[in-house]
Amino acid sequence: MALTDTLSGSVKASILCNLKRSSGLYTGNDVLSHDAEMALTDGSGANQASGWFGTTFTATTGGITISLADSADPLGAAGDDVPTSDPEGLKLRGLLIQNMDTTNFVTVKRGTNGESSMLTGATDGIKITAGGILLWTSPSGVSAMTDTTDDELLCTADTASCSVKITYLFG
Repeated sequence: MALTDTLSGSVKASILCNLKRSSGLYTGNDVLSHDAEMALTDGSGANQASGWFGTTFTATTGGITISLADSADPLGAAGDDVPTSDPEGLKLRGLLIQNMDTTNFVTVKRGTNGESSMLTGATDGIKITAGGILLWTSPSGVSAMTDTTDDELLCTADTASCSVKITYLFG
């Protein structure tokens, strides 16, 4: 009997704070929150994803190219992990990058063959400070990724190599 892989899940983001108030005789707590969730079922349509990739790698000051549509070696020399299925021709649905370092920041830019779903300018970059995270989602995706054509992100450490955790969904 052949195995069948079916992906389902969600991407969740939440900022939740308590604000304690005190003014003379009046005290109390307010809950301040902003929650967002993107539920996903298996497939390649809106609110669907069919594949997942996740790993921890070392970002260097020279930069590590992440080829999001590569099914065999998305991190090149920086790692050997592979996605659950071939991302070629599919759209990026969600991306989570966590800087595990306590002192250095990392910058995420488009690679030479730049992925254009979240970064549109050739030199635009997003700085992820020490301990910071970047979460990006797109329920319908933006454009299909093609390996070595339009699927690369460049992750560069600031002053010293640092550990970065990445997870992405595609469909």
